[in-house]
Amino acid sequence: MKLKAQIKGLMRFSYLAENGFAKSTQGMDAMREMLYDPARLARRFKLFERLAFHTMSHQEDTDFTCAVLIGDSFPDKARAELEDIIRDFKPMQIVSLPPLVHIQAVKQAFNALPDDPSATHIATFRQDDDDAMHSSTTARIRAVADNLLQVRTDTKPFVIAFNRGLYLDPTSETPITEWYERAPLGIGLAMVTPKGDHATVFRRNHRNLMEYYDCYSEVARPMWIRSVHADNDSTAQPQGRAGALRPRGVRRVLADGFGLTPEMLDDL
Repeated sequence: MKLKAQIKGLMRFSYLAENGFAKSTQGMDAMREMLYDPARLARRFKLFERLAFHTMSHQEDTDFTCAVLIGDSFPDKARAELEDIIRDFKPMQIVSLPPLVHIQAVKQAFNALPDDPSATHIATFRQDDDDAMHSSTTARIRAVADNLLQVRTDTKPFVIAFNRGLYLDPTSETPITEWYERAPLGIGLAMVTPKGDHATVFRRNHRNLMEYYDCYSEVARPMWIRSVHADNDSTAQPQGRAGALRPRGVRRVLADGFGLTPEMLDDL
């Protein structure tokens, strides 16, 4: 039997969970007020449209599905705006859930996506609403997953990571810098599991996945853009070595891999 992976993604958009945020200890009311603050949502929508959705909709391989996870208390006006943005992009759908423990919400969101009966495995990938992934990301996930499935003797889940990318910090003297991460970053990160195995790419902290699973990592080219801004929930600091890309190279990478220009990122 030919082994085949179905690709399912998940992007959390200000989802109000019972845990999972650095500020979760402040309580649900404080979290709701912070997440749904109109000024914050306006900033998130700008990042979402310019980075996350823009590059998701430019994927070379569109034979995937991606849930956009929001809370059932997400403001009506914001939901209408989100629906309008993704309306014509078939792979993406909104999944609305009440506040749940983060891992349970993730499982329900993935389960809400349609199932491919011909698939033997599921490749779950993660993407943040304020970051960008290279236009070849889903194509690479498929190629690597399907080929590794043919040669692996271990049936346990394995991870596909992209450890080279760009950090975007508009307030810095050098706004866009290249980095090689020493541990998996969450952007475009995928976990391949046999169908029926309920583990997903969110099962463990992405930085620690190599301690628990076989991991195939690529550094051939910059595969993501991570944005650095005041609303980052976790510390958005590189953990690795700096790359050598200069402004001309950055411009080329942005155009060829992300459909972007430095000017399009200036006001983020």
